[in-house]
Amino acid sequence: MRIAVVQFHVDPWSSEVNWSRMEEFMKAASERGADLVPLTQTVNRHRGFVGGGGEPGGEVAENVAEKISKLASTYKIDLVPGTVRERDPVDNCIYNNAYYVDKDGAILLHYRKIHLWGFERKNVTQGNYGLPTAKNRFGIQVGLCICWDLNFPECFREMALNKNAQLVIVPAHWCLEDAGKIGLGHDAMSEVKFIDSLCITRAFENEICLVYCNTAAPRTPTEPSFTSAGRSQITVPFKGPVAHLDHNREDMIIADVDIKAITQDAESVYWIKKDWDSGYIFGRPSNSNGNS
Repeated sequence: MRIAVVQFHVDPWSSEVNWSRMEEFMKAASERGADLVPLTQTVNRHRGFVGGGGEPGGEVAENVAEKISKLASTYKIDLVPGTVRERDPVDNCIYNNAYYVDKDGAILLHYRKIHLWGFERKNVTQGNYGLPTAKNRFGIQVGLCICWDLNFPECFREMALNKNAQLVIVPAHWCLEDAGKIGLGHDAMSEVKFIDSLCITRAFENEICLVYCNTAAPRTPTEPSFTSAGRSQITVPFKGPVAHLDHNREDMIIADVDIKAITQDAESVYWIKKDWDSGYIFGRPSNSNGNS
């Protein structure tokens, strides 16, 4: 499976610009034979979410679904279009949503962010769809998380051990300033260390391929933005990152990953799924049965 991870700067003022640039990256990935393209968090963000102020806005669900389905089917690539803010037409709440769309435009997965970050809670409602997984056209069981969800191993245990996920994709907008003044006082690059350690840990401890897709820093110094930590990567057991951007600039990385083989090899050594199903691992819920 050829995965192309796109790290690009999200324009805080124009969702139209972001949708247009998404298409540019999809075209470039298509020309390089990609099977799957994950993009970054909140591609339809606007100034209301820069620093958490302003009005929240939000596209309705139907418009977003139509856009992402068209992108995937046009370029015949499976797509995780970063995340999109949507106002639910039923409860009128805004959610931060991630989707997995197959190359024919069918939506296989819809996830709403559970662990909201700081100021995000002012305008966005906590997700209520749980942690679903689905099988893609390659026979791979896929799960989705968003940004700060990466910090919570419970999410990955649910997807990998209770729902058999082999691939988990994590769109993010993770910045150096997220460490706060205290953290930055200890180490200006502390969030880079945090991200890299979480990605490799989640991949190893759950025997999964983890794809982390962060934003890039602004292309011009005048654009209002926090400083993205970047470090988008594809990480697997045994090897760690098989593709990794060691910077926060716009870029695309591509890797061919045999996800079935690497996850099966990991289980043959570490027995994590076997021990989870047998009740050997501490903290396993008594009502878990290991079925997807």
